[in-house]
Amino acid sequence: MADPEHVALVRSGTEAVNAFAAESRKASLDLTGADLQGIDLRDTNLKGARLRGADLRDADLRNTTLNSADLRECDLRGADLRAANMHRTTLAGADLRGAKLDAIGVGNQRMCIAPATFQDARWEREELERILEMINLNPDWQVRYDIVPRDNLNTPPNASD
Repeated sequence: MADPEHVALVRSGTEAVNAFAAESRKASLDLTGADLQGIDLRDTNLKGARLRGADLRDADLRNTTLNSADLRECDLRGADLRAANMHRTTLAGADLRGAKLDAIGVGNQRMCIAPATFQDARWEREELERILEMINLNPDWQVRYDIVPRDNLNTPPNASD
């Protein structure tokens, strides 16, 4: 569970969190499972924060430093993550449907991608299409894909005919 003092610190605002981050370089915030729905954390240093299972729906995380943060199983639906720095961030099992992201690698947004980074993460179809379009910028290879809901994987083509 989240440290109540850390939750209170985050609720007090960006300046307080950034002061904490500057003073305690090795300590990270424990916000595990915290209800932070709709919170404004723009420009906040949450490097290494433990946010596993936190509710960050509709949170404003623009330009937030989330390097090495644990966002596994977070509810990030509708969160604004544009220009967020997510180097070595873990998003496995996170719900990212409707989250606003810059194109990966554009502006300040940086993200290391490993097989476990997005394991079981949930995305909107449009975001998946955008990611695949970026991959197709590779001059040597073209990725051809068909995005279908998992419910339809066992349905034969033209089964509705």
